[in-house]
Amino acid sequence: MGLTQAHVITGSFGSGKTTAIRRLMSMKPESELWVVILNEFTDAGIDALQVAQSARGNYDVRLVAGGCLCCVGELEFGKQLRDILRHLKPARLLIEPSGAGHAADIVDTLAVYESQKALVLDSVICLVDSQDAGRILAKRPPNDWSQIQSADALLLSKPDLANDAERQAFGEIAAAQYPLKSYLGDCSHGELPDEALRKFERAPRFSLVSQSDAPHEPPVSSAFDIGGLTGSESQMQALGLWAVQWQLPRELVFSRAILEPRLSWLLQADQGWLRRMKGVFRTGLGPSWLVQNQGLGLTGEDSAFRRDSRIEIVLTAKPTAELLATWRSLLRDAVNPPRGEATRIS
Repeated sequence: MGLTQAHVITGSFGSGKTTAIRRLMSMKPESELWVVILNEFTDAGIDALQVAQSARGNYDVRLVAGGCLCCVGELEFGKQLRDILRHLKPARLLIEPSGAGHAADIVDTLAVYESQKALVLDSVICLVDSQDAGRILAKRPPNDWSQIQSADALLLSKPDLANDAERQAFGEIAAAQYPLKSYLGDCSHGELPDEALRKFERAPRFSLVSQSDAPHEPPVSSAFDIGGLTGSESQMQALGLWAVQWQLPRELVFSRAILEPRLSWLLQADQGWLRRMKGVFRTGLGPSWLVQNQGLGLTGEDSAFRRDSRIEIVLTAKPTAELLATWRSLLRDAVNPPRGEATRIS
């Protein structure tokens, strides 16, 4: 028997999460055991009943009541998850946080189980209600923005109701994300695209120079030793630009007190040929730190992306050995010792 394939389907209230899960459950192979964990805001269990009515064959639907699966319902979620993986070992596990939930914390928890070979986290999907896209773009509500940042696949739900302005708002939401989403698409009447349900490889990918259809050389990658662990360094060249990206192990925690002044200094030192810099760093147990520069100085904000840490620089000239050595030293100097992961299913 293979490992349980897990999916997180998130989004704001009314975005169509339960409808999507109901459709999946109605089409699942009857011989496979699928389990759904629903996080409803109250304990009424209405969504759980709807999902159960749609399911066919072997299934289990579990309700965790509370405003947030990893806050109010944290202990119950952990208990349910351990029980499911230890005793049921389903083919698929579908998790729906409430519209008020923090998807990043759930993803963090599942990543620990994945590292222990207890499941495979295939995809994190966020549905953006077409009727709500304008509000989300204009106000960037922390909870909605966190759900979007956590996702591999970003889908516009109710696309048949969307006008041009709402589709444009969805496009601008997607363009504002770093790292870029692995998949963008639509979810009509609860039908999730097959591409959104596949296993996403979370390897480094350049978010600027690779957007063009113009021919370019593929990235050249090598191992990057840092903090006693191994990350990767990738370089590529296209459209007259050179880019370098470092992907750093998720176990590492970085010091903002070191990163912030050193990054500011490097931005000044390399400003003659540095076109852009973007990075996201795990700096503790809470949100990561998204930092960037696009000619306006160093800016930073919280980010719910917590799969790993990574940074990319885009240059107008080929990076010299001295420049690369300086950036490598910054990363190695800013890392704290690896932290342990305490969660176990045994």
